[in-house]
Amino acid sequence: MGRNGLFIGELSHRTGVPTKTVRYYEEFGLLSKPKRTDSRYRLYTQEDVEKLKFIKKAQGFGLKLSEIHEIICCSKEGLKPCCDLVRGLFNRKIKEFEDKIVELTAMRNRLKEKLKRWVRPKQARKSKFAVCPQIETERRKKK
Repeated sequence: MGRNGLFIGELSHRTGVPTKTVRYYEEFGLLSKPKRTDSRYRLYTQEDVEKLKFIKKAQGFGLKLSEIHEIICCSKEGLKPCCDLVRGLFNRKIKEFEDKIVELTAMRNRLKEKLKRWVRPKQARKSKFAVCPQIETERRKKK
């Protein structure tokens, strides 16, 4: 790390985060504004490298940038508040994923049922359809 820091391209190469994304993270507040050279080039630190790696790992757990920002801000208060926050976020994510699984399972079952009741072209030609008989012949559930 010469020049007392890394240029944005070097940071991008080390972390796998595109330069455009690095700039966005700065604007979003996930990264501190970097020091600048006399030529106004950004200079990043090893801490920035570690923070970008953290952001990627957090995203791997399904966390949104706003949630990651919240964690980064909370980390300044100490380990316990930060870990408590992350536990709460993880519990909320688990609930969201469980709800999504139920929703996706219902959609899969609906599609399978649709395939079982496929309208054959010969049959479809006998009726008028705006676009596609497979979608327009949706059977409504009885209440």
